Amino acid sequence: MTFTTINLTGNRVLVRGTDITGATGECTLDGNQWVELNGRSDLDKAQAAFDAAVEEFFAPLTKAAEAAKRSIEVPEDSNAYVVLDEGSEGEARRPKQVVKLTRDSQVLRLIESGNTDRLIWVNDQLEVTESSVAPTPSAPAVASDSAGAEPNEG
Repeated sequence: MTFTTINLTGNRVLVRGTDITGATGECTLDGNQWVELNGRSDLDKAQAAFDAAVEEFFAPLTKAAEAAKRSIEVPEDSNAYVVLDEGSEGEARRPKQVVKLTRDSQVLRLIESGNTDRLIWVNDQLEVTESSVAPTPSAPAVASDSAGAEPNEG
């Protein structure tokens, strides 16, 4: 079960390899969706790194502003009010985002993750099985005693 990929122009990917049943083959897959989804992931990582750098850069200013604010605040008598609800702070809810992968993207994902035991060659195309496939040894040919024999009319 080894597969190699070679990136081609136009976000196509040449895949060559041997599946779990021992069949070998090669095919070209459309990598557009997989490239776009990986690009989103890379952008999210870059955005998180940028946000962390901005927070670190402004940390001394934020700390100084908070200290200045505390220095001019007049403490309020806690007997002068009643807290009905502390409230909550946090991020707004974001709906779950799910992308249905094309067959080609599923194949590329399985190869990238090393989970190739679900890939089998069928007519020079890689197909994804519903679950992992156990290798099956070739069954020996069974000879039949009645091969070519005339039917018995008794």
